Amino acid sequence: MALAEITRQLTKNIFSSWSAYAIRMVIAFFFVPYITSVFGDARYGVWVIIFQTINYFFLLDVGLSSALTRFISRHLSKDDYPAINRILNSANLAYLLLGTLVIGGVYLFVTFFFEYFKISDASLIEEGRSALLILGLYMGFSFYLFPFGNTLGSFQRYDLANVLNIIEESVRVVLMVLLLRAGYGLVALALTILTMSVLKHLAGMVVLRRLHPRTSMRLSLADRQSLQGLLGYSRISFGITIGWLVIFNSDSFFLGMLTSSAAAGIYNPGAQLMHHLRNVINAVGTPLIPAVSHLEAAGDMAGIRRIYLKALRYVSYFSFAFTVGVVVFAPAFVRLWLPAEFAPTSLVMVILALSSAVFLPQIIGNSILFGVDKHRYILQVLVGEVLIKIVLSIILVPRYGITGMALAAAVPQLLLYTTAYPYLLSKAVSIRPARILATSLSSGLIAVMVCYPVALLTERLLPPMTWVTFFADVALMLLAALVVFYFVLEEGDRNRVKNLSVRSRR
Repeated sequence: MALAEITRQLTKNIFSSWSAYAIRMVIAFFFVPYITSVFGDARYGVWVIIFQTINYFFLLDVGLSSALTRFISRHLSKDDYPAINRILNSANLAYLLLGTLVIGGVYLFVTFFFEYFKISDASLIEEGRSALLILGLYMGFSFYLFPFGNTLGSFQRYDLANVLNIIEESVRVVLMVLLLRAGYGLVALALTILTMSVLKHLAGMVVLRRLHPRTSMRLSLADRQSLQGLLGYSRISFGITIGWLVIFNSDSFFLGMLTSSAAAGIYNPGAQLMHHLRNVINAVGTPLIPAVSHLEAAGDMAGIRRIYLKALRYVSYFSFAFTVGVVVFAPAFVRLWLPAEFAPTSLVMVILALSSAVFLPQIIGNSILFGVDKHRYILQVLVGEVLIKIVLSIILVPRYGITGMALAAAVPQLLLYTTAYPYLLSKAVSIRPARILATSLSSGLIAVMVCYPVALLTERLLPPMTWVTFFADVALMLLAALVVFYFVLEEGDRNRVKNLSVRSRR
């Protein structure tokens, strides 16, 4: 695949991912206040806790999903389908075992450990147990079907993968709303998730087969060498997965253990919005991994450095702009969006947004490190982040509740992604740490200088007391950010924007 073709497909993947996440955020915008109003804080907290619990069983993926992306993209660049089939079927053999371990592990957790969550209502305990068992089946079947049903992205077709994901999520949410209106609870929602996930994976298998008819699902094609190669790469990815799960999927778990399920429910909406923002940046970073692997295989490290610095500058600008928006508008947003008892989640949003300003741009760095097989540096940073977060959680959560949890999540990111991470990334791509920090902070400060005064002015002149005035304020701030961003763009990108503007007028 030529560089120009890689760039075109990468652009398509990124914009399709952005579109998918925009749809997801719209769905979440309407669904979260609905489910919280139906369930209340305690029952919704149980739903959040069991979902974060099931995410820990994703650890049994042992990093194989990242290894599949790495190896499939490299073999695809050489049109080596025999090697691709060996990789896919070797992974399939491993996932059959891992999926079975997931189902068994969830059963053991429900039997022996679920009672340790601080859930006061006995009926909620039993309902939560049943829902978690069903979600265990969901995770197990996802593993069984993963290699052929969820690897379109590894073949650089994230655009099609995003279409399938959005169809699944949209239908699932509609079904969940109908079930909630009919009076059903956690168990029915879990069954819906299981059913829609299996159907999505089966559809992914059909699409992959049509796009790449030379792929073959035969376990006899699995071989030890391919499996060893996958596991060799995945060892570090496995450690990274553990780190990310603790960092991004443990907050409600800690709150459920150290305070109450109600606190976990109140904390979750604000934290989930920050998670959605991370996914928006991942829409750039994830499709970048196979493209970077392709460039690294061709020996074009200079091209990789150019991609990284440009993406770092652009993502930093919007990360800081978003942080300004959250700091100014979060209280009004939560007041309009959620029931009154969820008001404290606005402070959670503000605290997490402050650390996101420095963390989110380095999602691009993570993609670069995965693409050039230097992802051990990510693991080194994550070990420090996990240890600091656990210690701070134990100290702060019992005393300060959801505010303490937000601080425990934010402080390690502020510390490590301005010190250790730039240093380690510089070793991998030969860019000075000072240049990495200067590129990110200079672009981010421009965004703050533009967005903060505009946000304060619009909030004062047009108080966000209704959804209309709220979105008007946000739109004015965003417009100011986009106007200035045009001048932040590199000359070639500005020319492309001009050309698109001329074409649209025609």
